[in-house]
Amino acid sequence: MGSDTIYLDNNATTRPHPLVVEAINEVLGDGFGNPSSIHGVGEAARRRVDAARSQVAELIGARETEVVFTSCATESINTAMRGVIDAARTERPRALITAVEHEAVHDVGAWLSSRGVEVVVLPVDGDGVLDMDRLDAELAHEPALVSVMLANNETGVITPVAEVAQRAKAAGATVHVDAVQAVGKLEIDVEGLGVDLLSLSGHKFHAPKGIGVLFVRRGSRSRPFVIGAGQEGGRRGGTENVPGIVGIGVAAEHMGAGIDARRAHLGALTQAIEERLQAIPDVRINGSRNGRVPGTVNVCFKGIEGSAVVLTAARDGVCLSAGSACAAAQYGGSHVLEAMGVPFEYLHGAVRISCCETTRLAEVERACEVIASAVSYLRAMGPSSALGDA
Repeated sequence: MGSDTIYLDNNATTRPHPLVVEAINEVLGDGFGNPSSIHGVGEAARRRVDAARSQVAELIGARETEVVFTSCATESINTAMRGVIDAARTERPRALITAVEHEAVHDVGAWLSSRGVEVVVLPVDGDGVLDMDRLDAELAHEPALVSVMLANNETGVITPVAEVAQRAKAAGATVHVDAVQAVGKLEIDVEGLGVDLLSLSGHKFHAPKGIGVLFVRRGSRSRPFVIGAGQEGGRRGGTENVPGIVGIGVAAEHMGAGIDARRAHLGALTQAIEERLQAIPDVRINGSRNGRVPGTVNVCFKGIEGSAVVLTAARDGVCLSAGSACAAAQYGGSHVLEAMGVPFEYLHGAVRISCCETTRLAEVERACEVIASAVSYLRAMGPSSALGDA
């Protein structure tokens, strides 16, 4: 990445923290042992894994024995959802998810549905907030699983997970939460949230790609997804990714510190972005203004393609997103914004701006100038801009 590049796509992935890079390089050099080996080299690797497990447990308020390392959040989500359904004590279990979940949750839901599981998709209102009355109505039918996200990856809208979990647990359901976008922006306390399973992804909070976490509350009924030689207490087979685990441990410790200052910084950046973009004609900011994680802004520009804005801005060194990075290749409009009832003339004009703790005010100010120029240019181009011909 060039020195003049402005990177505002942190919800897609983050730059590994220097402390993380340093720790990983050290492990790659002399920590190559297999943690399952009983000789000194293997025991040294095991100690590193145990230390990282403690760091992650501290971040989310869990016991060390409740932290399971996976390859990514998608694997964690698969393990959680499929594991709970596999362990359900009913012929045709039911699962509740929301209309604004990440593609990973929706795709697992579709897979479960194809195998006879009744999967109910709960609606949200125009601000992206879960319809709690509908939740209560569906809980009356005793679902085995309720899966919700803590902070939406496209809009940043926060789900009242503690309240959802309280109601779901009273109905006998197991509760899974996707907390991928909340790390370092919200306090994550699994006891306070009252959830049974929780998924994290290292590369969303300055750890490397290829490492994730699944919190599994002690006593939860769930079956393993990856079967192997008994690693992770028999809950996830496969030789441990020691460098990745060490990296996510260091990142977890870093993100757990200074959260108030980080949140204030990201909040100031969010305010600056919104104030500048609202000066552009025919624009709308998506998501509840009073219930979003700081640092995420989802904005729609009427009559043009968000992907065209992203490509045009990229020419000036500004990195943005037109929605979820996982769906960018086949982008056809955001299911999140559709669920929120965003009008058609705005729907395809979505752009997501996502900051991190190292993002500077001068960078977002410059980025907003570039975005405004891109929108003006594309609108002047006329209908061809809708195809991204800019």
